[in-house]
Amino acid sequence: MYPYEEIMPLPEPGFEPSFGLPGVGAPPSFGPPGFGPPPSFGPPSFGPPPSTRPPSFGPPPPFGPPSFGPPPAGQMPLGPPPSFTPAMPSWGIGTSGIQSCLFRNTYIWMFNGSGFWFFLTSVGREFITGFRWSSRSGWRFQTIARRNILSYECSRW
Repeated sequence: MYPYEEIMPLPEPGFEPSFGLPGVGAPPSFGPPGFGPPPSFGPPSFGPPPSTRPPSFGPPPPFGPPSFGPPPAGQMPLGPPPSFTPAMPSWGIGTSGIQSCLFRNTYIWMFNGSGFWFFLTSVGREFITGFRWSSRSGWRFQTIARRNILSYECSRW
């Protein structure tokens, strides 16, 4: 014999439970009578159905370096960079911290073996922009992928 049978007697044969709402044996409802079933708890809806969504605004952007537009006015270096090539630092591999070189002459060593003076004007997550020095043509605006840079050295001169 189970302990709950002593506390709560079993119903008599033919007993129909009543939940205190209209209709004998009706399940409990949520809210006042006549307001329908409880809400369903399905997966969430994130916005209107596809047929009512606004149209997209053109094709996706092209791959490759972003276009930063024309060179920034007034940010181009006024004179040539130093006439020497600094020694590559043994501690500075990669481009972390290159933001400290903004608006300064910076020597950049690339993974392909080339090196050049660069006047940095902006730093993005994947690209840097600025002016690259060429002894033939002077300063030229350029965008460089950070993944191609081996090391750099900011000028203190």
